[in-house]
Amino acid sequence: MSRWKVFPVMFGLATVSGALAQEAPAAPPFALPDAQSHRGVVDDTWIVAPKRLPGATLAAVKNYADEGDIAAGVSLRYHIDGADWIIADVFIYPAGEGDSSKMLKQAADDFRESVDFAERQQIYRNVWWGDEAPYTASLAGGKKLEGRFLPIVFDAQQDMLTSRAYLFYRKLYFVKIRLSTTVDAVDSLAERADKFIGNLLDGVDIVSVGGCGKKMDIMALPSGQTAPADFTDSVSPDGFGIAISMSKAGGATYATQMTRAMAVAARRQLATGCTSLNYKPPGDDSVRAVLHLRFGPEDWGAAPRH
Repeated sequence: MSRWKVFPVMFGLATVSGALAQEAPAAPPFALPDAQSHRGVVDDTWIVAPKRLPGATLAAVKNYADEGDIAAGVSLRYHIDGADWIIADVFIYPAGEGDSSKMLKQAADDFRESVDFAERQQIYRNVWWGDEAPYTASLAGGKKLEGRFLPIVFDAQQDMLTSRAYLFYRKLYFVKIRLSTTVDAVDSLAERADKFIGNLLDGVDIVSVGGCGKKMDIMALPSGQTAPADFTDSVSPDGFGIAISMSKAGGATYATQMTRAMAVAARRQLATGCTSLNYKPPGDDSVRAVLHLRFGPEDWGAAPRH
């Protein structure tokens, strides 16, 4: 049986502001764990979804791991303000590590296969595919995220529906956003898609904890030796390398340098989507929904999936 956790919402009444909904929690404590403490590349993933985005409210969530299908990840359903006729579903599921273009091709192939399956089961009928095309999401701070766009029209037994799928690859996961409505309201999808997608990608966070397929490398630099050229603030770009200068009179102690560097390393690891450091996830509350996926060593293995 399909089990959704539904959030009662009163559309049009007072809601939590978008700024508050996306306010970041206080920085969690991090520490360097025993290298043997991780079960695999990814031990746990937390998907943190704001219950209120600018222009949209979270209506329901589903964790497929509760039904024994952890590979399917989680799904979120948002209600877009003033657009009751649009169904906005978001699917976030494990992808692995790989080149972005190849991963997006895989995401598109997976979507086509899922629609073909629905057609074979006669859930969808008379499926018509539009042209697949690149899609660029505009994020906060002028950032961009490249994805793919696939439109379809199909007979859902009661109505002819149009559905636009927007596919992205980030932080070791696929993010599939589907906006669906009746064919006579197709223009409303185009009008609302860009803003909703940008706000959704800015608002939802994906944090994985595990070995990440990498080794934490801490270098003690003798006096006069400098850190590698790509290190800034004594930390590598991905956060898995730290270079600490040996203490000298009048300089920062090893412990002080390590504390500062670990904080930087934690932020950079989280930016990649996977951290080997201890992480304290936020709790599910009135502002955010937190969905947890717990993996066994056989799910991701000891090395990144490609």
